[in-house]
Amino acid sequence: MDHLQVVIFICLMTFILNLPFGYWRRRFKKFSLGWFFCVHAPIPIVAASRIYSHLSIKFIPLFLVFALLGQILGYRIKKSN
Repeated sequence: MDHLQVVIFICLMTFILNLPFGYWRRRFKKFSLGWFFCVHAPIPIVAASRIYSHLSIKFIPLFLVFALLGQILGYRIKKSN
């Protein structure tokens, strides 16, 4: 994979990984231990992917944006019953 493909892959992975955590975050009170876990649990996976791919730290803000988008969209997902 070339450099751009790796960046796009990690961005998409970050977004998709944060969707369920954003959804689960709904059931916890803001700033509780469960809420804190849902917000921070995906970070080591994304960081390990970036380090393993030998990407510069300059891409961290981009990955952060995709993580936030995944958290927000996951939070807004409603069960269809």
